[in-house]
Amino acid sequence: MKRLFEKFSAALCFFDARKIFLILGFSLIFFIALRPPTDPDMGWHLRDGKYLVENHFQVAKTDPFSWTMPDFPVVMHEWMTDLVAYFISEKAGLFTLALISALVTAIAFILVSLGMKTDLEYKIIAGIMGIIASIPILGVRAQMLSLLGIAAVIYVIYEFKANPKTKKIFFLPLIFFFWVNFHGGFAGGLFLLALFVFFELIKFFICLGLGRKREVRFFRWLGRYLEEETISGQALFQLVIISLGSFLLTFVNPYGWRIYVEVFTTVFDSYAKSNIGEWLPVSVFSPGGSEFIFYLILLAILLFVSFKKIGHLYLIIAFVFLYLAFSSWRHVPIFLIISIPLWVEMVHRLAGKELANLTQNKWFLLVMAVIVFFVAKQQIRTTYPIAHSIDTLAEAGAYPLGAVRYLKENPIEGRMLNEYNWGGFLIWQYPEKKVYIDGRMPSWKIGDYRVFEEFNHMMKFEKDWQTVLDKNDIKFALVYNSLINRAVFPGIGWQEIYSDGLAAIYVRP
Repeated sequence: MKRLFEKFSAALCFFDARKIFLILGFSLIFFIALRPPTDPDMGWHLRDGKYLVENHFQVAKTDPFSWTMPDFPVVMHEWMTDLVAYFISEKAGLFTLALISALVTAIAFILVSLGMKTDLEYKIIAGIMGIIASIPILGVRAQMLSLLGIAAVIYVIYEFKANPKTKKIFFLPLIFFFWVNFHGGFAGGLFLLALFVFFELIKFFICLGLGRKREVRFFRWLGRYLEEETISGQALFQLVIISLGSFLLTFVNPYGWRIYVEVFTTVFDSYAKSNIGEWLPVSVFSPGGSEFIFYLILLAILLFVSFKKIGHLYLIIAFVFLYLAFSSWRHVPIFLIISIPLWVEMVHRLAGKELANLTQNKWFLLVMAVIVFFVAKQQIRTTYPIAHSIDTLAEAGAYPLGAVRYLKENPIEGRMLNEYNWGGFLIWQYPEKKVYIDGRMPSWKIGDYRVFEEFNHMMKFEKDWQTVLDKNDIKFALVYNSLINRAVFPGIGWQEIYSDGLAAIYVRP
């Protein structure tokens, strides 16, 4: 260890210790964000991209992948993401896609606080804390692009607050122009921007309305506070116009105003939100719940200690997104990104230069380098094999690759029933057969028919569940090889023609 330290100290003579910390810190965030490409929705994203290439980059107007809802007016709100992901996976492989996803995530956790006028060391430390809290919800997912979008909006807002004459405010419309074509999370960014504009308008008009009330001590203090915190009327007018332009540019997408129908249907669908894990409320008993609660407790303690020094407008906005985070796991990453500037400001004020000096200590850097090495080694050893082998990927993601290979060698005519969690994988790896359901469809509804509700009714074997099989003329079922399925399907006369440790195929007699 002594010899290693001597070599490391010698290396520091040629490099700036601060730069080494920044490189190590960003590397740690990057490798923590690196995840295997096993998300259940990745398959249909890649298939979407292939569809766009095969159809000369024309988006689908109705669903091309399912037999249950072929006439549903589908909205590929992630069409650009799907196209890029498909090209990357085809030309460079899934491991490269995982690397790029990790890079996007890491940039988001740093960019969000770059607009703050503090040392970069504190921003790196806050980013590390945020990414650790985000571990349960990281992955090769289109949602990571929305984290980058949120970070970009916050960065521009901080720059604008510090200098209302900055030209960076004109990046907002451009951000939303691209964002609306990459992911439906742009609506969260618009909501964030609208909150900021709304509270700035309130402060501005309160300040104007104080008038003679400033003779009273409290209103005099309030007036001074608002004048310090509120941007000028000219800057506010500019912000309102640019925000309106950002909103209008979100209509520049292949679906126009229908993009908002998709967003509002998904966000306010109570049935889907009560039956999908990532839409359920945060609970301390759910995976990652205790870690998130601990993160909030630590954040609350620091807020209590330095409350008077925190930007109150941003704090109010953060509490709005905290409420949304508790209402649904899907919103937790957005709150974590939004909370990063709070950490930066608090740690900077409480720790001062001592923490920045510590990050340049040789022993500290050595320990950090060792941590980065082992985290990188673990993440690459996990991600690389999964990304380079469909067999390993299917095993890691619990996908029915064996059953798919059997069906390709022994085709079965007629409609297929499949598990919800396997829909995306089947769209990707078994395009010969359209699926019954997949991860795009929980909120899809035509009239009174909702396929996700029908699926839940049938797979819980509730009353008259067999009528769904008969009504839809389903010829075979690709389902989990579970005790209940092994009892129920043969019990109604269906024949098992394939089974392994994960999946089973039953055929109608």
